[in-house]
Amino acid sequence: MRSSIHVISLAFVCAVALCSCGGSGSASMPTAPAAPSPPSAQALTVAIVGSIGNQAYNPNPVAAAAGDTVTFRNNDAAMHHIVLDDGSADLGEVAPGTSSRGVTVRTVNPARFHCTIHPSMVGTINGSTAPQPPPCANPYGYGC
Repeated sequence: MRSSIHVISLAFVCAVALCSCGGSGSASMPTAPAAPSPPSAQALTVAIVGSIGNQAYNPNPVAAAAGDTVTFRNNDAAMHHIVLDDGSADLGEVAPGTSSRGVTVRTVNPARFHCTIHPSMVGTINGSTAPQPPPCANPYGYGC
């Protein structure tokens, strides 16, 4: 009888030891790390906050990645007409309280923009600094 108890105890201890190994009966294969996903495109808004100079946009310069969409929101009281200097986009008139349609950034190269109504309103996407406004041709400063 004593040896039966020892055998049963030994079998129980072995069973507990085998269960604690954590094996599920199948070998797990190591998996390769997932490839990093490309950053998703962002919608960026540039606020039009004035009608004169390179401080009329916030932010200026605008930092954007390729694929991002830039929209101009007119927080000023005047009408504005935003275009990219290279002629690739005319965002049209932007009335007070409204936003322009978006322009998708194709590269991270700097791209300048301005207001056709207020020529001193200049800005850049991905420039290192805000561009300087052109010299004012109006001796009274109108539109500069």
